[in-house]
Amino acid sequence: MRMQTLVKAFQPSWSNRRRWLAGVLLLGMGRLASAQPTPTRAAESKDDVITLPKVTVAGELLKEYPMFPKADVKAPSFAERSAPIDLFYPGSAYADGVNEGTATVGVMLDASGKPKDFLLIRYTRRYFGDALMRAAHDQDYAPRYVRGMAVPGRFNFGYRFVPTIVLQMNSFNAIEERDAEIQGGPSFIYEPHLERDIDGGALESTASTVAFIPDGYVPPKGKPVRAFVSFYVDETGRVRLPNVESADSPLLIPNAIKAVEHWAFRPPTLKGKPVLVFTLWAVAYIPFVPPTPPPKP
Repeated sequence: MRMQTLVKAFQPSWSNRRRWLAGVLLLGMGRLASAQPTPTRAAESKDDVITLPKVTVAGELLKEYPMFPKADVKAPSFAERSAPIDLFYPGSAYADGVNEGTATVGVMLDASGKPKDFLLIRYTRRYFGDALMRAAHDQDYAPRYVRGMAVPGRFNFGYRFVPTIVLQMNSFNAIEERDAEIQGGPSFIYEPHLERDIDGGALESTASTVAFIPDGYVPPKGKPVRAFVSFYVDETGRVRLPNVESADSPLLIPNAIKAVEHWAFRPPTLKGKPVLVFTLWAVAYIPFVPPTPPPKP
């Protein structure tokens, strides 16, 4: 049997996370789902809201793999020593008569808070995204903690650009601005796409691996060990910014991240053009068995 359930969760906000667990079924050894977050307006120096995709799964009840309680988690953030982001309005935006803009950047952090990867996730104009990306490289970060254990994870944040001087707009700019106001703000010209909406209707895996059960974790008897990881797949098919959304223990998080980082996909396209995709898949764990040494001659 297969079913679909709308999944909503927020990173780093934990409200509504339990809601998407109820009634969802777990994927055996394969993929969990397809889709991408509904874009939201980025807030200055705030974490961007991420909506997990719709999930199609089959197998056991996902309620057996609950999310970490809110009290157990400290979300990744900017380090205390980081200065607040205060960006100049891009000159190209002044020249274009653009009255405001937004962009979102994602950063992959290791367990020490050191950035390992940066990804431009969405923007209303490319120069807003480029400006925020440059600022992201200059920041210091604090890692995610689960039950007091520092773990690798994704930190997304957005920024709203507003000009410091009054712009002179022609009639076309004025019409464009009014249209943006009606729609609730500037529209994104670049953003992640639903996996189900890309050409072929799904990501096509070209390389995958399982994770090893880590030392110190005792798996429950008669129950498979899995974690659920959300991640982006960029236009080249590379996995970007994996984040463990559900696992039985924080000890499972590092190995799940390592496994997914070795996955690869056929470059996703939409109407023949490369696109960024956001999705959620299951990671299976197996015991580590040391290789048998060759017999002595």
